[in-house]
Amino acid sequence: MTKILNIAAIAVLITTLAAPAMANDKEVVNPKCKAEPENQCAFGELRKANLAGKDLHDGNYDTARLDEANLSGANLSGSSMQIANLQKANLSKANLERVHLHAANLIDADLSGANLTSANLNKAMAKGANFKDAVLTKATINGADFSGATWTDGRKCAEGSIGGCK
Repeated sequence: MTKILNIAAIAVLITTLAAPAMANDKEVVNPKCKAEPENQCAFGELRKANLAGKDLHDGNYDTARLDEANLSGANLSGSSMQIANLQKANLSKANLERVHLHAANLIDADLSGANLTSANLNKAMAKGANFKDAVLTKATINGADFSGATWTDGRKCAEGSIGGCK
């Protein structure tokens, strides 16, 4: 009987230790926050997550911590990301069409080649961000700070570039 209990205990221990290794690759840092539209990540912790090329459209990532995350080529269209921390995030070539980035932290983020058509960037902090070759058609940028950012045409925005690149 003792042998059976020992074997059962070892099996439980192995399963418990192996679980993190078998975790879904979308469960990053905070297992309660899955980067999928049906699993909302408001207040989530996805810092440094590698979500390149993932389909994350229509999700709620309000106030989520996505700083230094790799979202290159990801589809985030229609998502809400207001007040999200995207500092130093790689959003190059991402689909950010109709994304709500109101007051988001985009400091030093790479948005080169991103589709920001009809996105809301009102009051976003985009100092030093890279928007080279990004599409900002019909995007709202009122009060957004683009100081030191690289604009869609490759020019550097001057200090005090609020609501556009000066």
